[in-house]
Amino acid sequence: MNATIRRLAASLTCATALPSVLAQERVEVFQLSTQLLRGTGTATVYHVDGMERMTTALSAGLPSDPIQAEAVARRRFEALTDTDRQALGASAQGLTAAMQYRLTKSPAIVFDGAAIVYGVENVDQARAIYRTWRARGGR
Repeated sequence: MNATIRRLAASLTCATALPSVLAQERVEVFQLSTQLLRGTGTATVYHVDGMERMTTALSAGLPSDPIQAEAVARRRFEALTDTDRQALGASAQGLTAAMQYRLTKSPAIVFDGAAIVYGVENVDQARAIYRTWRARGGR
């Protein structure tokens, strides 16, 4: 085995021997729009009430006549900006993920798709809880 391959094998061995706590965790934050979480940084943040808020806004003050209401709702929906549509899509994605994780309340912070910390409004604090759990043999 030549020297380059030996060095590569040695560095791979060292990399796999590092504690997984040092690896970058995948963090997903599920919150209501009324909740203010700190330390979200690089986490993926989902506002799980986004679709409900959008539906409420789109249906506010609709006429009682169903045909007129449908026409007004259609115009409102067509008038949504790209930003609104992206927010709606992100909210739908967040709701789907929340259902897959079977989340029961918010805020919920999910680490690596496997561990959930509920009720903590600081991601760094939730990360410390998660890392302590992992260090104690969680997983």
